Amino acid sequence: MAPVSLYAEHGTPPSSPHRPAPAGGSAASTVFLGGVLAAGLGLGVFSMAVLALWIISPYPDSGPGGALRVAADVWLLAHGADLVRGTELGSGTVPVGLTPLACTVVPCTLLYRAARHALDPPEDWPPEAPGPPPRTAFAAMLGGYLLVAAAAVLYASYGPVRVAPLSALLFVPLCAAVFIGAGVWTAAGRPGWPAPPAVRRVVPAAVRRWFTHDHLAGVVRAGIAATVTLLIGGTLLLAAALGLHAGLAREAFAQLSPVWSGRVSVAVLCAALLPNAVVWAAAYGLGTGFTVGAGSVVAPLAVAAPPRPRLPDFPLLAALPAPGPAGPAGLAAAAAVTAATGAALARAAVRRDDDLPGRCETAATAVLGAVLCGVLTMALGYASGGPVGRSTLAAFGPCGWRMGATVAACAAAVGVPGALVVRWRRGTVLRAREGEVMRERTERLRGWRRVGHTLGLAVEEPAPRPVAPVSAGPAVAPERRSWWRSLAEWFGFRVPGAPVPEAAETVTYEPETLPLRPRQDADRRPPVSPSPEPPELADPPPAARSEPSLSPHQAPAPASPGPGPARERRPWWKKPRRDRATPPPTPEAAPQEWHDPASREARWAALKNASGDLVPAFEPQEQPPQAIDPAAQ
Repeated sequence: MAPVSLYAEHGTPPSSPHRPAPAGGSAASTVFLGGVLAAGLGLGVFSMAVLALWIISPYPDSGPGGALRVAADVWLLAHGADLVRGTELGSGTVPVGLTPLACTVVPCTLLYRAARHALDPPEDWPPEAPGPPPRTAFAAMLGGYLLVAAAAVLYASYGPVRVAPLSALLFVPLCAAVFIGAGVWTAAGRPGWPAPPAVRRVVPAAVRRWFTHDHLAGVVRAGIAATVTLLIGGTLLLAAALGLHAGLAREAFAQLSPVWSGRVSVAVLCAALLPNAVVWAAAYGLGTGFTVGAGSVVAPLAVAAPPRPRLPDFPLLAALPAPGPAGPAGLAAAAAVTAATGAALARAAVRRDDDLPGRCETAATAVLGAVLCGVLTMALGYASGGPVGRSTLAAFGPCGWRMGATVAACAAAVGVPGALVVRWRRGTVLRAREGEVMRERTERLRGWRRVGHTLGLAVEEPAPRPVAPVSAGPAVAPERRSWWRSLAEWFGFRVPGAPVPEAAETVTYEPETLPLRPRQDADRRPPVSPSPEPPELADPPPAARSEPSLSPHQAPAPASPGPGPARERRPWWKKPRRDRATPPPTPEAAPQEWHDPASREARWAALKNASGDLVPAFEPQEQPPQAIDPAAQ
């Protein structure tokens, strides 16, 4: 590893050839190519499907170029653009604006997935390098996607079926911008935006403070739950209608094409329009209904509706109910769909945790969830309808704003009282659970403690203190000890409640004097004269001194009377002063005994036992005895 001075002298080292320095242009170009790739993949999916149907068709009207042009038309139709079909007699054009929602899923999913990775650094960048800014990524990906869309519009602007340029100019950028923005916002961590000045002037501060992340998450959860329940109800209604009119649907399927290749094309078209039929059935369940041309209304309470025009034979249109108001079964099914939507909103508006929200918060969450459900339903209603011809079939599908307003009103009317009921029920369950806990605690109490719990004082029963057993002999060390307790004791910290083993031979050490040396306590050892004595006249040191371990709350045993230094008298509020003076030197025989291999091995064994076998085994090494220099200490 190079020292810091090397970089200080020679400057910043050049970047590695395999990890180039980040550049803003490279990041923008990478995101731009990501948008181009997303558009190309979408066109490729539709081209493969159309070419497969063209290959199996027994009567192709044009060559591969015409099939690819139809694929571009369908790709643009999936974004919401309108198509124009020329008539055989040359009397004008026929608009085709009914967007199959199943086809819309393909480009929208590709856009969202590509935008989720738009903020990642390119592959040739270092992993820790920051990606492009969100605005740069949004603009670059949108530009790449619209470049391919413009080429597709130019390619599909002529032929029997061509795209309307104005509708493509309006709806394709709008659809791409919505899903790219959603993906980039998700990749950036879903940040919030400050309220605009106009909103701050109109909306009070107390209301603005309510819109926190948790509250908005609850609103989104409630709105999505209500919308999904509404669509599930529409799916059940559609399945029931198809089951009741299965014979008519089978006849229409057989009359459209006598060969199997044409029937495959009809089946693919029915699958692409199946989500549209689900939305229409949901509109029928809400009561607003939908139109099938010529101003007709298909609704449960359509009493004075205009007569329906003659519709083409198509399997999904065979599931339409009979003209006029619905019977009791139809009314009950429509009411069940509306009630289920409100019940789902009420259930999702209350959080499922121990923190019970307030009544105002619950009601506000339910109301805003109903509004969000209305907005989503309105968008689905507009996307699922459109013209499929002139005059009679100029309007086909539900009315978006009417459908959204109806579902918002019905969901709020059922969901707000339902949310308050759910909150009350959940609070009752929580209180019952707390009552059971309090009852269990009260049953364990006696006398005045039960009275305290009854009065709400919450007197807890004190836990019994663990009493250490008193043994006459030395304590026996446990077989297994926690390594962190042993390590804490080795550093001089005593863990409360831990058993203190006493060994037959213990040696005390000073942590400040490592490498280890014997601790010489003036109050436990007799003083030694400073003049050195011959080894043969010195008293032999004790082989081992048994010093019981003392807890921080125990005082050391009084020193034996003798000619030792007098203890310093100090007040109890002052800490003991650490004496830096050097103790009197030990005799010359003491270093020899201290560095003796047997003594060192005994000390090392004591350290190994105290550390919980963390210290390695002792390896004896012969060292010459070293004299202790008083001046060096």
